[in-house]
Amino acid sequence: MHSSSPYDSNQNAPDLSSQELWSRVTASLREQLGEANFDLWFAETKLASATRDEIILIVPGSMYMIWIEENFKNSLISTFTRYLGGCDKILFRIDESSEGPSTSSDESTEALPSDDAKDLEIRVGGLSERELLEKGHAVGLMGSYRFDTFVPGENSELAYAAARAVADQPGKTYQPLFFHSASGLGKTHLLNAIGWESLRQRPKSKILIVTAEQFANDYIDAIQKQTLGAFRKRFREADLLMIDDVQFFGGKEGLQNEFFHTFNRLSDTRKQIVLASDCPASEITQLEERLVTRFQWGLAAEIHRPGLETRAAILRKKRDDWKMAVDDESIDYIVSRVHGNVRALEGALIRVSMSATMNEKALSIPEIAELLADICDDSETRNIGAEEIKAAVAEHYDIEIAVIDGKKRTARIAEARQVAMFLVRDLTDWSLVETARAFGKDHGTVIYAVKKIKKRMQDSGAFKSSVELIKRRLIRCTGSGDAARIRQGKAIRDVRSSQNLGQAEPNLKNRKRFK
Repeated sequence: MHSSSPYDSNQNAPDLSSQELWSRVTASLREQLGEANFDLWFAETKLASATRDEIILIVPGSMYMIWIEENFKNSLISTFTRYLGGCDKILFRIDESSEGPSTSSDESTEALPSDDAKDLEIRVGGLSERELLEKGHAVGLMGSYRFDTFVPGENSELAYAAARAVADQPGKTYQPLFFHSASGLGKTHLLNAIGWESLRQRPKSKILIVTAEQFANDYIDAIQKQTLGAFRKRFREADLLMIDDVQFFGGKEGLQNEFFHTFNRLSDTRKQIVLASDCPASEITQLEERLVTRFQWGLAAEIHRPGLETRAAILRKKRDDWKMAVDDESIDYIVSRVHGNVRALEGALIRVSMSATMNEKALSIPEIAELLADICDDSETRNIGAEEIKAAVAEHYDIEIAVIDGKKRTARIAEARQVAMFLVRDLTDWSLVETARAFGKDHGTVIYAVKKIKKRMQDSGAFKSSVELIKRRLIRCTGSGDAARIRQGKAIRDVRSSQNLGQAEPNLKNRKRFK
């Protein structure tokens, strides 16, 4: 761990005050980014604190934070490193007393309590809003990640309802509550929302929210400093423990053992545990079976990619929160063409809003299309489904598609089938049940296949390259005229296989080049 005292990481660096440091950093940024960019994004940005471990910047509103994070974070890190000798991470806080937007769903945002919050009383526990914010920030909760800023939809109804239930009755409903989804779909938002609501209802409760990596760093630090007793007391006596990115535990035996005992202690004392991961517990590579079992004790809630209506609702709420002059037609266009996660949608909305502000006029749909051309997907690129993936895998392995759906279990066919299952889970938003149904298997078979392919990709660079090649071809082909070729190839292979299923195994002379 780095020392946390300001500006002490480089003995040759001058003893700079916070004001002097920010003055030098902004002078460098102005030179790097140009006068217009700097004035637009950094003129009202302030430095709250700076150490090698953590830089905290205060920005006027959420959209500033998202844009700076997406476009200027590397410049900030390299510039601060020049004066501090290093820079591990940059966090943002929103100055809610400014006139800028005041709400965000970005994972690294915290909201500063404003002066107006001093006298606002909370019904439960008698906390003022300012006191609630201070308590929440002290334990690491992100200011704008509340239940009232989360937009539930068909993709997240179960996760949202479960989060509400756990916040209202911790330790009595789901133990543990396990969220899993791809990045940027709301896991971290719900973790923080549970924390805020729990703190609101039970101000004296002991709440901890950390990432799995932070848990690991604190554990290593405790070993080095011989303070394991204090470390264990901190985590094992929490009333509510929330850990994000638990897939980080995979392959770390000592860390898994420590968390196993922490989990057991909290479970035995009926304290609430909430976990979040980018995949189901059973798919976390090299996670001990005893932890997989415990992670599956309670409720596993998957958050899917939101549909068009939910995506539009999310952006309309962001627009209103951020006071943007973007009409519904423009938002409908954005959600129909930008197919990334929620943060990608937010970035597109900000880009459109800022361009309109700079040009002092609303953008037409053709202008928005041109502005977002580099992040928009052609309609055909969303046509990647199980059948297209099976066709691409069959072509790569030189086998018939029917064999992938069949019952043959030779090593080569089993590998192709498992690769296809892995790619369906990787390239689509299909659930485990939907994926299993597409292959005529049960969801346990899909879990095993995904886990095995991940492990093989870690162990073998050649195998990883082979899988990535299929993936690249799929992404490229489904966005071009080659999509028809893949579908035509699929039809030809289906006819061939129906005529001669007995000859589905590839010729021996063709096997060697695919090993």
